[in-house]
Amino acid sequence: MNDKPLIVHVLYRLDTGGMEHIIVSLINATCDRYRHAVIALTGFGTLRSEIEDVVTTCLSLEKQPGKDWPCYFRFWRALRALKPDLVQTYNIGTLDLAPVVKLAGVHRLVHAEHGRDVTDPWGDNRKYHRLRRWMAPLIGRYVAVSADLQHWLVDCVRIRPSKVTYIPNGIDTGRFDASRGRRRPRRMFSDFAPPGTVLIGNVARLDKVKDHAGLIAAFMLLRDEVDGNSGRCRLIIAGGGPQREELERQIAQLGLTETVRLLGNRDDVAQWLAECDVFVLSSIAEGMPVTLLEAMAAGLPVVATNVGGIASVVEDGVTGTLVSAGDPHALAGALGAYVADEQLRRQHGEAGRTRVAAQFDLSTMVAAYVALYDELLGRPGYAVQSRMRPGVTRRREN
Repeated sequence: MNDKPLIVHVLYRLDTGGMEHIIVSLINATCDRYRHAVIALTGFGTLRSEIEDVVTTCLSLEKQPGKDWPCYFRFWRALRALKPDLVQTYNIGTLDLAPVVKLAGVHRLVHAEHGRDVTDPWGDNRKYHRLRRWMAPLIGRYVAVSADLQHWLVDCVRIRPSKVTYIPNGIDTGRFDASRGRRRPRRMFSDFAPPGTVLIGNVARLDKVKDHAGLIAAFMLLRDEVDGNSGRCRLIIAGGGPQREELERQIAQLGLTETVRLLGNRDDVAQWLAECDVFVLSSIAEGMPVTLLEAMAAGLPVVATNVGGIASVVEDGVTGTLVSAGDPHALAGALGAYVADEQLRRQHGEAGRTRVAAQFDLSTMVAAYVALYDELLGRPGYAVQSRMRPGVTRRREN
C-alpha cells in the first residue's frame, strides 16, 4: 500500500493559464512526497500532457453550463473512489463543491484564490462574499497568492485571519537564463520585427478582464505620439480566448495589421520572451500574474496596470512602470519611455530578473505548500510558515 498522501486538485478547466501552470509545477515538484490527482469540471487542454505520467488520475466531469446538479454527484462519486487525504479547490468556480468534499468523507480542504472571476474583477460582489463566508467552516485553509488577495479575504470577505495563508506564486527561473543573451538577432520574429525594432510582448488570455482593447489603443497612441519611433515598434500578443475576433477587427480598423500580431496559445514562452524588449500587461484585475514573473525572469522591463497583486511583483521605477488601469494614454507614455531608451530597458530588466530570482523562485513556493500540506495532514517535521503579513487586521471570523 502506498503511504504517500493523495492530494486531489479540483479546478474549472486544466488549460493554458497562469494558475494552471502553477498547479502543474506544484504537482511535478512534489510527486516524490505526495500522490496527486486532478479533477477538472469542464475538461483539459494541452497542459494535461505535462502531468499524465505523475498523477494518479486526470478526470473531467464534463460539467454543463449553469447548475449541473448531476455533476455534483459525479464529483462525490469520484472522491469516494479516490479516497484522497486532502482536496484543494481553485477560485470561485469550484468553491461550492466544499459541501460535497465533506459528504464524501474528506476532512482536509484547501481553497486557493489565484484571482477574481471575470464577472467580479474588483471583488465587490456581495453574493460571492457570502458564498466564501458560508463555505469557510468547511475549509481548513484559504491560500492567497498575493498580499492584495490576502487583505481582501480578511478585510472585505471577512474570513478569519488564521485561516488565510499567503503563498506567492513561483517559477523555475532557470528556464529563462538563456534570455540574457537576447541581444542576438531574432529568429522567431525576424520577419515581423527586423533589427532596430522594439518588440513589445504580452501574454494573457484574450478576455475582457485583460483589456487587450485598451492595450491596442495604447499602441496606436504610441505609434502616433512618440516622435521618431512610429516605424520601429511592434506588438505581439500570445493567448487565446473569447475576445480574439473582436480584437482582430479592432486591429484591422486601426490599420495595425502590419505592426500588431495575435499569436494564439504558445508553449514556448521562454524562447518567445527572449526575443522581446519590453513586456506589457493591461489588465483591469489580477492576482499575481505568472506571466509577469516569467517576463522579469527573462530580463524584460515591465509596464503594467497597478491592480491586484501586481505592485508586489513590479517595483515601480526599479523593475518597470505601473500605470492606472483603463488609461491608454498612460500606458502609451510608459511604453514610449522604454522604446526611446535602451539603457533604461536594460537597467530595469536586470533589476527585475534579480528580484524574481530572490523572491519568486519555484522552490520557495513549493516549500510553502509542502509546509501547509504537512501541517494539515499532521505529518511530522513540517515547517511553520507565517500566515499573516503586517497590516492585516482582524474582522468577523468564519
